[in-house]
Amino acid sequence: MNDHPDMDEQDPVQNTLPRRLIGEVAYVLLLSAPRMIAEGIKARLEQRRIPVYLETPFTSFGLPEAYLGTYTGDVSLWVPEVLHEEAVLIVERDHQGEPS
Repeated sequence: MNDHPDMDEQDPVQNTLPRRLIGEVAYVLLLSAPRMIAEGIKARLEQRRIPVYLETPFTSFGLPEAYLGTYTGDVSLWVPEVLHEEAVLIVERDHQGEPS
């Protein structure tokens, strides 16, 4: 049992999300989608001041994203863990056609 009451009530979905440190900030995977869709979501989130890290399958090879801008397959969007919930709400509202 944990002495901190909030620690026992953490969101189990949040605990299963892939995580990584980018710089010194904890990021979690928001989604993977075709490049055109992901770019639109990335732009929308950045308009709301949520930083987004876009990752292609080639990122792990050390190739800078700027050189791979023509890749149109699935990419992953990562957001800071502390902003994940807000990012999910924005994406869901946009998907439903609601203004955010």
